[in-house]
Amino acid sequence: MNCKKYLLTGLAMLCGLPTAPVLVAQAWAQGSFPDRPIKIIVPFTPGGGNDVLARSVAPGLQARLGQPVIVENKPGAGGHIGGDFVAKSPPDGYTLLVAHNGLTMVSWIEKNLSYDPMALAPVAITLTAPILGAVNTDLPVNSISELIAYAKANPGKLSYATPGVGTPHHLFTEWFQMLTGTKMVMVPYKGAAGMLTDLVGQRVNVLFSSFVTMLPHVQAGRIRAFGVGEAKRLPALPDVPAVAETVPGFTINFWFGFMAPTATPTAITHRLADELRAVVTAADVSARLVKGGFEITPSTPEEMRASMRSDHDKWGKVVKIAGIKVE
Repeated sequence: MNCKKYLLTGLAMLCGLPTAPVLVAQAWAQGSFPDRPIKIIVPFTPGGGNDVLARSVAPGLQARLGQPVIVENKPGAGGHIGGDFVAKSPPDGYTLLVAHNGLTMVSWIEKNLSYDPMALAPVAITLTAPILGAVNTDLPVNSISELIAYAKANPGKLSYATPGVGTPHHLFTEWFQMLTGTKMVMVPYKGAAGMLTDLVGQRVNVLFSSFVTMLPHVQAGRIRAFGVGEAKRLPALPDVPAVAETVPGFTINFWFGFMAPTATPTAITHRLADELRAVVTAADVSARLVKGGFEITPSTPEEMRASMRSDHDKWGKVVKIAGIKVE
């Protein structure tokens, strides 16, 4: 231990830099990383966006890092079992969490979490997925303006679907109501499939959800799209406006990325971010993800942190104004 300390101090003196020991330690950590398998924790059941991302990047990441990359699903408690597992893992880059928007929202909703999602070390946001707003075909509205007018004329009579309190779908819709001065009633579901089934079956009126899952139903005329969450219209539905065209500032999407335990060295998070960027932008992987409805948006750890802080502040205001609490 002392020999290593003296060696680092000696290198610092030779370099003439007071931070040389830190830089050398980081360089060693980066140079030797990884030397054993890496585990990617998906905090939900197989098949969702988090799981798709993990299993899409694992083979390429394994090839580039020269170590096995294992994907493990740890569902339960709205994703918090997996999140808690990663938060309590050693901060060495060998255990990663597949994260999404919900991490920037949950601390405002649930006050008794066993870990702080915002304290995890960001690695990279790698994908985004567009959001689509739609109504059932029985509702007499054909545009965003007509939906707003109808909701104002019938306060509390329209229903909207979500997977539960504090989920992205829930807060997206609450934010829409705040910006438009409308009031609808939330209907919670156990999963995305039930929400869409009831929208098609005219048992719920409004839904903000994944563009990819809703698109076939829009094209078949089973539901009516009124707006996309992106700032601009999407090529697949050029006649459907962006909600922001009528409600300025309302831009939303799902994002997916990776986080590591708190205090993971920056040399390691940057190494992982660089490797993930190379994997998701590779022709075969990117083509498969784009076909699945994702947009490739690799970031740096710093960019991910800034984006998460911005989201966290925004959703905190929504939660407070709407008075949202876990039942």
